[in-house]
Amino acid sequence: MLCTALLLPAFFACGPSKEELVQNRVASLVAEFRKKESRKCHDMLLAEAGKIADSLLLHEALDEVTDSLARLRPFKPVKPASIPPIDSLQLKPIFDQ
Repeated sequence: MLCTALLLPAFFACGPSKEELVQNRVASLVAEFRKKESRKCHDMLLAEAGKIADSLLLHEALDEVTDSLARLRPFKPVKPASIPPIDSLQLKPIFDQ
């Protein structure tokens, strides 16, 4: 009985208290939340960076195409001279009256 009386308080003193268990659980939940939010922010930043990179690459490609087509554009032809009328004679009636 004496052994049990001495071991019983020692047994309860060794285990973590309720407050320590709550603090550990809260700390693990906070760490999990931070990890999840950090991952979400990381994914959003990667998506935003991808959009910016895609738009820059598209803009550069369109500039290259526009520039290369402008160099291949033919020169403007000279305006041709006006064509004179085929018949410049005055009209006369066929039969005289």
